[in-house]
Amino acid sequence: MQTRVQSLLLVVALLFAAVLSTSCGASVQIPSKPMPSGATFTGLWYSNYGDMKLVQKDDSVTGTFDYKTGGRIAGTVTGGVLRFDWVQDGDLSVGRREITGKGYFVISDDGLKFEGQWGYGDNLTDGGTWTAEKAVENYDK
Repeated sequence: MQTRVQSLLLVVALLFAAVLSTSCGASVQIPSKPMPSGATFTGLWYSNYGDMKLVQKDDSVTGTFDYKTGGRIAGTVTGGVLRFDWVQDGDLSVGRREITGKGYFVISDDGLKFEGQWGYGDNLTDGGTWTAEKAVENYDK
């Protein structure tokens, strides 16, 4: 009887460990691609989260976005992929705290669009899809 209980407990423990390893250990596969010739993240972008102004210097990008209270982005470019941290400003007048997260953008082959994901905290994808098109008018850096 004791051996049977021990075996049952072992099976339950192994199942629990398997569930934890698959749910907590999932990693995001960020696409990789080369930066298209002449392309840059610098510019004014019209995104599904408002206008964005980005400046790329070498492999670093900083910028702002207009969604709700506005916010900032800072990240690193590897090839045609920008991996970034974002901060959305709080608004003390309505009791809204600052929100932070991470994400990534993959620039299109023509350099005029990007698509990626964003998330809250350390998650790269639990917020949703973030897309943008580059403005065709001149952008004042």
